[in-house]
Amino acid sequence: MRRTRRIWTTAAIIIAVAALARPAWSDERERKYSGTVVAVDQAAGAIVVEGMGPWRVKDGVTQFERRTIHITTSTQFVRLERATGPAPSGWIGDFVESPLPGPQVKAGDWVTVTMKVEGKHAAAVRIDVWEPSAS
Repeated sequence: MRRTRRIWTTAAIIIAVAALARPAWSDERERKYSGTVVAVDQAAGAIVVEGMGPWRVKDGVTQFERRTIHITTSTQFVRLERATGPAPSGWIGDFVESPLPGPQVKAGDWVTVTMKVEGKHAAAVRIDVWEPSAS
C-alpha cells in the first residue's frame, strides 16, 4: 500500500510539472520560416510568406504552405547580401548583414522570418531579406 501511494504521488508530481512547463515549451520558442513573400498588407501589419516546410508531396507535386506573419513595431529588418570577396567573417562569399531602416519588404522577396508564436498568431521578431548578388 505504501509503494502504491508513493507511485501515485510521484506520477502526480510529474504530471503537474509537465503541465506547468508545457506552455513555455510551445509558445516561448522562436521559430524560423523561409520562403517568398507573396503579399504585404501594410494596413493589417502582416506579410504572407509561401514556403515548402514542412515538406509534403501530393500526387507527385510539392505542396507549398502560406503563413501570415504579423509585423510589430519591434520587428527588425535586415538585408543579407553575398560578399564578393572575403566577408568580415573571413569566409569568401559569406552573407553580410546590413540593417534596413524599417519595413522594406515587397512581394517577390526571399525572406527568412524569425518569429514567436503569440496565441494563434505568429509575430516577426526579425526578417532577413536576401538580396541576390548582381553577378
